[in-house]
Amino acid sequence: MKIIERTIILSCAAIFLFIVFKAVYNGVLSNRSLLKPQSSNYYQIIDKDFNKTVDVPFTDITSYRGNDNYIYMSVDQESPSLDNKIVQYNRKTQKYKTIFNTKFKMPSVQGVELNDNWLLWVDADESGWQLNPYFMNLNTQEIHPLTKENEENVFNDFPVLIGDYAAWMKMDRKNEKAEVMLKNLKTDETTSIFHLNSFTSLSAKDGKLLFTDKKDHFGYIYLYDLKSKEIKEFKSSYEFIGWARLLNDQQWVYLTFSDPSEPSTGDGKLIFYDAETNHSQEVVSDIDSVSELNTDFNNNVFLYFNNNGFYKKFKIKDHQLVEDGLLKTHYFLRFSAENGIYIYDQELPNEKYKLIIQSELHN
Repeated sequence: MKIIERTIILSCAAIFLFIVFKAVYNGVLSNRSLLKPQSSNYYQIIDKDFNKTVDVPFTDITSYRGNDNYIYMSVDQESPSLDNKIVQYNRKTQKYKTIFNTKFKMPSVQGVELNDNWLLWVDADESGWQLNPYFMNLNTQEIHPLTKENEENVFNDFPVLIGDYAAWMKMDRKNEKAEVMLKNLKTDETTSIFHLNSFTSLSAKDGKLLFTDKKDHFGYIYLYDLKSKEIKEFKSSYEFIGWARLLNDQQWVYLTFSDPSEPSTGDGKLIFYDAETNHSQEVVSDIDSVSELNTDFNNNVFLYFNNNGFYKKFKIKDHQLVEDGLLKTHYFLRFSAENGIYIYDQELPNEKYKLIIQSELHN
């Protein structure tokens, strides 16, 4: 059964709520109708760069990444549950092909990540309890599991790409211990680079990997350098932090949270940090809930919070993060902003769902 609620409450921290948090963020829990969409709600793919519109037989497209030539996406095509396959869409020919079919009876394929050489995705069951990540070499088209499949009492979280490596959080469900894992996709070598005290999400850019942790009643941000294998530690002024996102190799944003053991106080914040100047900036205050926090390839930040109806956009100016208007696109849900391509999901009432592709995103 699909769950309508889309908003993520900032106070979730227990192990079960953490899994739900990740599921909501990555698309396991959908805001769509409890009933399966009818064929009239099939998607249209609108490629504004190529000035092409094509109907595709998918009633759901949850996760997507693209480049100049292809869009890779998780889709629902006659699935008994949520998305059941990964497809490759050719932007020049407007044709698509299936490259992966789920291995679960009640599936939720999602978590697509893409760079010049590699494609990552996650094959999960509808509950999000079973989760198997896979990777594909774009040159050879070979597909391999990233981790041991269906490993008992182990949760391998959604991976991110960092050059020829994949990074993810591995959690032992029995003792609730977690660690950050790194795998060389060329050599198949896997190593643990950090043992965590709390759960986290990962962000990668420019050969750096960013994640958060907590110790001694303070939140910490960690920046791992793939080339030097060094980890730099940055202490936050706040205890409960997360959802850190790299803008470049020296600047990032993250969110602060309420104490998970107390009722939410609505005082969450968006923080910008500049490692070059060692300056921390409180950008947004009084956050009750966050639906999305995204960054793009132009160092912009997009925040959908407090059910305000639109994404608020921010840009870097003189080592500060400043407000730069709203994305006033109605029924604008998730979006991807990687590899020079914006892709976003638009669901207008009484119209076909739309997946829109373009190289520029206007306010």
